[in-house]
Amino acid sequence: DYCDVFLTHDSTSVRKAHNSGRNHLQNVRDYYASINQEQIQSMIDTIAKQYEEQSLPKPSGLITPSPMVFGSGPLSGGGE
Repeated sequence: DYCDVFLTHDSTSVRKAHNSGRNHLQNVRDYYASINQEQIQSMIDTIAKQYEEQSLPKPSGLITPSPMVFGSGPLSGGGE
């Protein structure tokens, strides 16, 4: 979704390798860094509306959105 790459062997293992690659991860960071706050809020509102239409409980992240910060959090290995 973030790369202009054609995978010649589109299998689960090839997609997984691509998605964990340095260039793909940088493209994802660049994509989300380029989105402004209004676009982010619009995406959150759209997702929340879909949950409401299906009578599903909203995930906790949709109730109180928090800013996205890359390189922090429990999975970053930063030891926080």
